[in-house]
Amino acid sequence: MAAQPPSATIFKQQREETCCGVIREASEVARDKRYNRTTPQPWLARKLLIGITLGIMGFSAYVYVQRLCLPMIRRQRRAQADRNTGIALLVVFCVIFLWMLWAYIRIILTPPGYAKDHVKQSERPLILAAAPLRESWQSSNILDSSVQDVEVGNRDSQQSRGPSLTMTTSRGHASQRHPSGLAGPSYEDLLRRDESRRSGAQERNTGTLDAISVPKTAAIATPISTSTTLGAPAPPKNILNSKLSKKGGSEGGVTKHGRAQSREQRLMELHIARRPPSTPVLDPVHRYCTVDQIVKPYRSHHCRICGTCVLKYDHHCPWIGQCVGARNHKFFINFNQATVVFTSYTFGTLLAYTIKSSDSPLVDIDPQEIVVIALAGFFLLFTFLLVLSHVGLILRGLSTVESLQVRNMKERESMMLAKGFKWWEFGAKKQTIQEWNQEWGTLDREGNIWWLGNTHEEWTSVMGSSWIGWILPVGRSDNDGLSYPFNPRFDSNGRWRRRAEWPPELR
Repeated sequence: MAAQPPSATIFKQQREETCCGVIREASEVARDKRYNRTTPQPWLARKLLIGITLGIMGFSAYVYVQRLCLPMIRRQRRAQADRNTGIALLVVFCVIFLWMLWAYIRIILTPPGYAKDHVKQSERPLILAAAPLRESWQSSNILDSSVQDVEVGNRDSQQSRGPSLTMTTSRGHASQRHPSGLAGPSYEDLLRRDESRRSGAQERNTGTLDAISVPKTAAIATPISTSTTLGAPAPPKNILNSKLSKKGGSEGGVTKHGRAQSREQRLMELHIARRPPSTPVLDPVHRYCTVDQIVKPYRSHHCRICGTCVLKYDHHCPWIGQCVGARNHKFFINFNQATVVFTSYTFGTLLAYTIKSSDSPLVDIDPQEIVVIALAGFFLLFTFLLVLSHVGLILRGLSTVESLQVRNMKERESMMLAKGFKWWEFGAKKQTIQEWNQEWGTLDREGNIWWLGNTHEEWTSVMGSSWIGWILPVGRSDNDGLSYPFNPRFDSNGRWRRRAEWPPELR
């Protein structure tokens, strides 16, 4: 086989790079368009799976009653058991099926709670910069503006960078990009800057994140309390450095101490430290929805499928045709619990009698029963995992979208530790995480702004106080979705504080 000339190889590489670039840019544009949707999906598209779900339930009931139970009750030749067994199977099936159907009707008819029904529309809030704003906590450049309009500044900055090859910071609602000048660099800024430096001249947008323009100024008539200003946070403390200095004279020897000092220097150069997001998430300016034009209540998020802000938004579930939120989260759990019991019973009994009929020459295997066994097994696994995950999130005081934020922070820390340590330095990684937890607290509990500190309170705030409502779709949650107490380990603006800054009784 003759080798291709160098010119042909270069042309082929350029064509592949161009093709990949077009595909990548088209996917970016499609993703931004999907994330920035301001109108809801058509009603039929949102409710389509409700009809499919009801059809699956009806088909399962038909097969179980008509193909399994009635032949037993009527004592037909193809019956797989006697009359009494058929009656018992039918009674238990009907009770569980009605329980599941009741819970499903309750969840599809109960709205999650919409913020626009409880909050009046208002103008976009502005921030008075009483304290000097800096581009980052390492920068000495003080911004001259006295008043900052976060939304206007972000929009202008976004327009200056162009519509393509931009990164969205939130997928729950319309894209909002925050420059690093507001309260210092976050995890996202540090990681993106590091990726920009590594990519070098290969990327067309190298260094654009470091060149984000400062938010423009805007005038307001009435001053806002200085508690809402975004001051630049102090650089994170490094506990590892202080501990190494104490261990300098231990029996580790000069070589061991030198390696530790070198590793510590490398961690400092790579910014390896726990750096929680410094955005004041509780400030009205950061809770303002530009689509609904309201200041969202705590824990509310904009759903791009429903086209509105949902109280304590958990996720959008296509199986119920709407979002899971503050007002119907309990019924969502009730429905999944009933579905687990129903699918377990259907799967177990149908499978047992199908195996039994395979040994009998007088009874043929019913293909419809095989289909229901497969459907029941699939939805048993699906709903069981849903129940486990949601119960765990409720006990930790998290919604699904909030748990994604915690998971992203854990992944960022894992990436940072992998960059700062060798793959075999498991002990050093574990020690570093323990030192971070000693300084800040754990990410799941102390680092959760909505953690109440008690699993029983977390459970009753969603499932209600009555144990009957924990199983049956009756009653309601203890919280209305409009107000939530926040973790006192955070300041009034929603920024995570170090353990030394917590109230004395929590340290």
